[in-house]
Amino acid sequence: MIITYLLSYAKTPVLLRSHQCLKGNHINTIQCLRRSISTSIPVNNVSLLSVNQLNQRHIPEYVNNPHSFFKSLLWRKPPSNILVVKKPWQKHVRKAMVKFIKHLNNDYPSCNVLVTQECADEIMNDFDSSRDALDLESDLEKIKYVIYTGTNEEIVSKTDLIVSLGGDGTILRAVSMFSNTSVPPVLSFSLGTLGFLLPFDFADHKRAFKEVFESRATMLNRERLECHIVKKSTNIPSNGGVNEESIYKTIASENTKIHAMNDIVLHRGSLPSLISLDIHINGNFLTSTTADGLIFATPTGSTAYSLSAGGSIVHPIVPCVMLTPVCPRSLSFRPLILPSTSHIVVKVRGKPGLSNSAHICTAKLSVDGIPQLKLMPGDEIHVVSESGAILDPSWDVPETIKTTATTTINNNITNTGIWCVARTKGDWVTGINNLLGFNSGFRSINADGVKSKVETEE
Repeated sequence: MIITYLLSYAKTPVLLRSHQCLKGNHINTIQCLRRSISTSIPVNNVSLLSVNQLNQRHIPEYVNNPHSFFKSLLWRKPPSNILVVKKPWQKHVRKAMVKFIKHLNNDYPSCNVLVTQECADEIMNDFDSSRDALDLESDLEKIKYVIYTGTNEEIVSKTDLIVSLGGDGTILRAVSMFSNTSVPPVLSFSLGTLGFLLPFDFADHKRAFKEVFESRATMLNRERLECHIVKKSTNIPSNGGVNEESIYKTIASENTKIHAMNDIVLHRGSLPSLISLDIHINGNFLTSTTADGLIFATPTGSTAYSLSAGGSIVHPIVPCVMLTPVCPRSLSFRPLILPSTSHIVVKVRGKPGLSNSAHICTAKLSVDGIPQLKLMPGDEIHVVSESGAILDPSWDVPETIKTTATTTINNNITNTGIWCVARTKGDWVTGINNLLGFNSGFRSINADGVKSKVETEE
């Protein structure tokens, strides 16, 4: 059956087949939206609109507390555009997201719900509907929920607040959308497999959101790192840097600055051999290393890959950059904790005698677990804190780093990093105890065959 929908915003008639909105046919409402931006597509009591209709985002303030390193969230105007992200293709997370969207639509009519195009595709059929859409006017009258979507670039320019439903990986993916711009405050709920960044249980979603909406939330700032990529190699593959079998690109795009919430990793990927790297700190040569890779982690990322590689656990408010080697060919290369004002340069070195481009040793670059680039001998990366580095004019650094350092240090801008809503002021201690089992005692089997914990102290 063919149903005619009038696109209310663009006022353009479009024919949609009812079976085309089903996921199984690979032709869905999102593709219809991509063909006609600024449209209204009613499906299952839901109107899907374009984010281009919304106002630009506004940034809240963070008020100092003289007795705590936490700050208080202050909205001069209540948040109106809420980006809701979720762990993909998990039924219980999808149900929770639909429940949260219904809550916002019903109890906060001034708030607009934003989702990515892929997420909209996944959840559209989860909204209840008791109708067979036959009449256009009655269809529009029955629309109960409104969702906005668009490209990631369009969503970024509109988002006032991020609400994350999933695990730590869900937060990292959401924050990566805001790589080269300031990140809205993040309210996260634990619905994934790992929840070190997730202070709230979804059962408390109404209370938690109300506190954020009414400027009563406690905020913790988590620092980000900047990775500036400088391509200096002349060894470009004959295919122009495109390898259909690889998820890593060879040639950098125009955007050579990438932000990291957790870590920046240089690694050997699938290569059977180690990679060779030269490391400089603040213009001084530190060392040359041959290893599986290097990890540059934020304090937030200190409990992720860096911890598995032997790095320290660092409190999120400590201003530092962690440098952790991965399986170095040296027993004396230990993890380092550097000041946040450090400027770190890593250069990829080739191996002598390997002139054949097919055998040139390359390094893979990943940021927050997302594959980025394949670096050739001669290429380098510059790692600095987003809050700014102290630079000597004589150092050879990219112009983007100079701009960042001058802006953040001189003006003390507070919108760097990622502001996360905290449940209590003891979330970090609770996390390392409950999730990491910090300093947990051994367990033994007593006379009855029951495991019991051996106390480490009398």
